Amino acid sequence: MGRYGFLRRPKWLGLLALVVIIVPSFFALSRWQMHRLEERRHYNDLVTNQGSATPVPIESLLTASAATTTVTDTLRWRPVTVTGRYDSAHQKLVRKRPLDGTDGFWVATPLVTSAGTVVIVNRGWIKVSGAASTTPTVPDAPSGIVDVIGRIQPSQPTDGPQPSDMPIGQISDLDVTAIGSNLGPVYPGYLELITSTPDQASGLKLLPLPDLTDGPHLAYAIQWVLFAGVTVIGYVMLARREREYEAELAEDRAAKRAQERASAAGSAPNG
Repeated sequence: MGRYGFLRRPKWLGLLALVVIIVPSFFALSRWQMHRLEERRHYNDLVTNQGSATPVPIESLLTASAATTTVTDTLRWRPVTVTGRYDSAHQKLVRKRPLDGTDGFWVATPLVTSAGTVVIVNRGWIKVSGAASTTPTVPDAPSGIVDVIGRIQPSQPTDGPQPSDMPIGQISDLDVTAIGSNLGPVYPGYLELITSTPDQASGLKLLPLPDLTDGPHLAYAIQWVLFAGVTVIGYVMLARREREYEAELAEDRAAKRAQERASAAGSAPNG
């Protein structure tokens, strides 16, 4: 049957089938991680290039009452300027927004311009105080005319109705239409505050730019390739070990047969 004839046994055929399934799967996972790496680098370039652009008036990039889908990647992170008055009466706290490992809220406050248009400004982050049902005390927005510079971010459409047990003034998504539709024509994206004049009171933490590293994706891609290699090498080593075991068994059987023949010859009667 040959030195590797045992590989045709059902157990070894099943093991080979498993290897044939696993190895391509590991390579597919590696390619997926490389795709994630490309997406991450594209995102980093987007943040770096568009986030460092010179601020321009908001109306030069966005149109009030336009569909929220108009805020695409070509607009995200672009700094813009806008002047108006904060409407703190319609301010909302966006729940479950962790920062540096701590849970908290985004503070979303409508800013109404002299033209009557409305832009929702994410004024910053405040940590949770007490139970999830507790609403923290938020520093007041600046009063009077305020000049704002902020980064454009896409609206977060709300899927379905808000939970019935949500405290008043809290929402689950920063949906610009849901927040400002009753105040006037709303810009389709919100602004992530960079600076305001006059400055807002202390107590809110401005949102930092995201982590611009490549992340773990390249390491994970290499890891999956290594796993594929280990799987193949492991199969080969098992097969070689089985071949050595089979050879030892064959030698033992041959030695036993030779010993039996010798014993039989020694005990045969002389003519």
